[in-house]
Amino acid sequence: MDFELLEDRIAILADEVEETTESGLIITESAQPVLRFGTIAKTGLGRRSEHTGEPIGYDVAEGDRVFFHRSSGQPLEIEGVEYIIITPRELIGVVV
Repeated sequence: MDFELLEDRIAILADEVEETTESGLIITESAQPVLRFGTIAKTGLGRRSEHTGEPIGYDVAEGDRVFFHRSSGQPLEIEGVEYIIITPRELIGVVV
C-alpha cells in the first residue's frame, strides 16, 4: 500500500533507538538522547501561497538525513514500516 501526504507533511524513516546497552541494561525514555535522526522518505506538495496558490517548496528533499526532537511528530506504521509524520517546522536540521 502506498500513501501520499497532504500539504507540508513529511514522512521520516527514523533510526532505531537503542533500548538497551551492550551490557544489557535498559535505557529508560528519560535517559534517551533528546535528538533523533532519520531519512526523509516522502514529502507532501507543501503549503500553498495565499497570494498565488502555488505550492511553497521545502528546504529538504527525499533522501536527506535530518534530525528532530524525540517527541516531535506522530508515528505511523504501514505494512510493517514505521514512519514519523512531521512538519518542516519540527525539523531541527539536516546532516551534511
